[in-house]
Amino acid sequence: MKKSLTMFIIILILVMTIPKNVYASGQNTPSGIAYDDIGTEIDAYVEEYKAGLASVGTCVFDETGIIYEGYYGYSDMEAGILADEETVYEWGSTSKLLVWVSVMQLKEQGKLDFETDIREYLPEGFLTKLQYEDEKITMLNLMNHDAGFQESMYENQLATEDELYGSLEEAVKACECYQAYHVGEHTAYSNWGTALAAFIVERVSGMSYVDYVNENIFKPLGMENTSIGMHIEDNAWVRNQREKLKCYERYTQEEYNADYGVCHSWVQLYPAGAAIGTTSDLAKFAQGFVATDCPFFGSNETRNEMFTATSFHGDSDIAENCHGLWAEQFKIPTLGHSGNTGGCTANLQFDPES
Repeated sequence: MKKSLTMFIIILILVMTIPKNVYASGQNTPSGIAYDDIGTEIDAYVEEYKAGLASVGTCVFDETGIIYEGYYGYSDMEAGILADEETVYEWGSTSKLLVWVSVMQLKEQGKLDFETDIREYLPEGFLTKLQYEDEKITMLNLMNHDAGFQESMYENQLATEDELYGSLEEAVKACECYQAYHVGEHTAYSNWGTALAAFIVERVSGMSYVDYVNENIFKPLGMENTSIGMHIEDNAWVRNQREKLKCYERYTQEEYNADYGVCHSWVQLYPAGAAIGTTSDLAKFAQGFVATDCPFFGSNETRNEMFTATSFHGDSDIAENCHGLWAEQFKIPTLGHSGNTGGCTANLQFDPES
């Protein structure tokens, strides 16, 4: 696959409660950066790595709103167009969080159960490559990526737009993965397993996945500049803006540089990696995880449940996954999800404690 370095980094550092953009003396993020210094710290980081930079959008927030938002580099180097608040980037696998929030919403509504075998939500005989047919597969297994499905290249990751499938059901059936492991035996990251969960969202909600996300996540959060449709068909503005983003590889040694043009990533299993939008919109989504009143769910208890560990590293008590959120160990523990496409990189992280 072609590489590129049109970078989209969302830096999400959770802090104590203060009014938006008002920096109290001595107020620090959990990692020790003073509010007043956030912009300076990010400026210094970008300056250090500018030789490898095409463009980057970055945002820092807490439970009350956005604290800092900044843009660096060019969305089109040849034309000299700077990246800004209207630049759109591909989320890549960060898109999977839209699936898991949808699943948690439907569980809260009593329409999904985490103890039920997923085959009860699927058409009869839908899964055709199960090696362990007597083992129950639950939605939690899909969220933990431990249902036993081996990630494969059945999905064409270099697909052109005309190679996309006509529906999510068709895509999931065409790209079905072989079940290589016992359920719960191994963590095997699976785009297909996530798309299967999104198809279950369709089955349970009675809506297409694209309509469900637009109605139950994008609209309530005011995310007017984000698309999840496989053809970017659900947001004409985003489709138009994506044509303006150019993708590059950049290094200290210029002979290794490469230009890839628009470099679309057409994702056949689109729920697993096809969201595209502005930095501000992704920040609205990310901030929803920590807002004082969580906008995703009817009760903050559902959010608290989502933050609890559902899988661990080996026999330890160190969380690996929390209902689809990957646990990371930085200077402070965080939850989130990163993503890559042929042209963009995204990273959403937050501190669930503060």
